[in-house]
Amino acid sequence: MQLVRLIPSDRATIRHFYFVMKAGAAALAMAGISIAHAGVFDDEEARKQILQLRAQVSETQRAIDQRVAELEAQARNRSIIDLFNQVETLKTEFARLRGQIEVLQNEMENTQKRQRDLYVDLDGRLRKMEAAMAEQAAHAVQAPAAAPSVAVLGSSAQPGTGAPPTANDPSRAMPPAVASLPPAIDPVAEQRAYDQGLEHFRAGRFGEAVTTFQLFTRNFPRSTLVPSAQYWIGNSLYAVRDFRGAIATQRQLLTQFPDSAKASDALLNIASAQGELGDLQGSRATMQEVVAKYPTSEAGVKAKQRLGIR
Repeated sequence: MQLVRLIPSDRATIRHFYFVMKAGAAALAMAGISIAHAGVFDDEEARKQILQLRAQVSETQRAIDQRVAELEAQARNRSIIDLFNQVETLKTEFARLRGQIEVLQNEMENTQKRQRDLYVDLDGRLRKMEAAMAEQAAHAVQAPAAAPSVAVLGSSAQPGTGAPPTANDPSRAMPPAVASLPPAIDPVAEQRAYDQGLEHFRAGRFGEAVTTFQLFTRNFPRSTLVPSAQYWIGNSLYAVRDFRGAIATQRQLLTQFPDSAKASDALLNIASAQGELGDLQGSRATMQEVVAKYPTSEAGVKAKQRLGIR
């Protein structure tokens, strides 16, 4: 109430107070402007820093993405390189295995050739032994037959006359043993025909070998080489994978010539053919028969090895 009373009485004071208040308001306004300007300046700096940080983050993100892409590319390249190395390793291993297979095939072919040569050589030796035995037997048969013929010729003269015997003399008849002798066989032609079959077999011409040996058995049925020829027929049929024909041929050999030197080999060949036909039980039984009948023969030794017998 006192203030109200003073204001109308002192106008100068009021004007002064007014100007002071106005100046204070102006100062306050200026201060507010300064504060607002300062605030605006701080926001600009913050905004700039935020933009800089965003730019840095973006740059860092781009760098990280680029690095990740490089690492992925390196990983892919490394995977491709590893895969390529594995492929090259497999190629090398395949080439090595193929070389080993070729070596084994070559060794197998050489082994088969050596076996054929061994069979042929063994057959040649047996042939010579059989021929020598046959010749000795022939000489043993001819020696006793020669004495009676001399006696008959010596007694053909008529006693006391010294005259030669007449044509009707029964003593001049040919002895029955001489008359029943089979026709002579050319041993050279026989051997040549047999060797021709062996040459075909040795050269791997098994079909021609079969034909040649079959012709040999027809042309020389009484030859001591017929069992061997029969064996080589069966062996040739086995070589051309006619296993049933090989079995039949070798069984015919065993039936006709059970005491032949080829009997053990023929029986082993039957066992091999049975195994090729899938008759494992029959093949095992046949090999056991080889071991039982011919334990010390080469075929018996092979049969023991196949059976796992020591």
